[in-house]
Amino acid sequence: MCRIITVANQKGGVTKTTVCQHLSYILAEEGRRVLCVDFDPQTNLSATLLPDGQAPALNISGIMARLLEDQDLPTPSSYIQRCGNVDLIPGSKALAKLETNLLTEMGTERFLQEILSPLRPHYDYIIIDTNRAASPLMTNALTAADSVLIPICPEFYSTEGLTDLIASVLKNRRRLNPGIEFEGIVFSRCNLRTNLYRTTRANVENAFCDEIRVFKTAIPETVKVGDAISRGLTVMEYAPESKASIAYRAFAKELISYAEQSAPAQRSALHVLPGGGDRRVG
Repeated sequence: MCRIITVANQKGGVTKTTVCQHLSYILAEEGRRVLCVDFDPQTNLSATLLPDGQAPALNISGIMARLLEDQDLPTPSSYIQRCGNVDLIPGSKALAKLETNLLTEMGTERFLQEILSPLRPHYDYIIIDTNRAASPLMTNALTAADSVLIPICPEFYSTEGLTDLIASVLKNRRRLNPGIEFEGIVFSRCNLRTNLYRTTRANVENAFCDEIRVFKTAIPETVKVGDAISRGLTVMEYAPESKASIAYRAFAKELISYAEQSAPAQRSALHVLPGGGDRRVG
């Protein structure tokens, strides 16, 4: 059974794209069929995964534009690109302009779901990279997903984004996608020896761990990840013995164990945030 995971946080700089890239690589390495969807107008995931000079014939913005015109979906071979062991629906900067039309047209919040539903039989995991804003694109990404994976960094503003995102997911569950779950929270870009990391993690676990899984594995801060990405590689390829490489593999195994041994997925009991919709973690 295919699992669609939206990777999201309403704050930028929390390694959403890096998590998508590395998680997808390891899932494919473990024998899973993986499709990545670059649903961020910055198109960083596409720039990372696509070989230099490879221009896709059609991208996610073009597909959604066709749906806006009430046209049929194109054949998957016209827009799915093979990138090593994973497939990719490339992103486009034109997604930012498309958002205006998504606001004014009826039923557009299910466009991504309409695109991905026919692809489910062909994949074990579909991983969606998202923009950071609460927007029609984020609504589409949540409506299409089975679960939401939330990367956060151990800093104050990242946890503020966590609170906002959880509220958005709960609203989406009530209004559009009653089956959406929380895949979990993963700490990234961490200095595991600092009080800031330990305090932030304790605050998040105290606030949410009864309802939302907090992955045991945290991804450490290291220049090797940036060096790898600048070369179009994952850190597992560039520095396989590094702490970040070991951590990403441990995190992916946690996710696989949770996702594939909890069918149907464990449903979070979280329906509303206490205190009038606001839950602080610090």
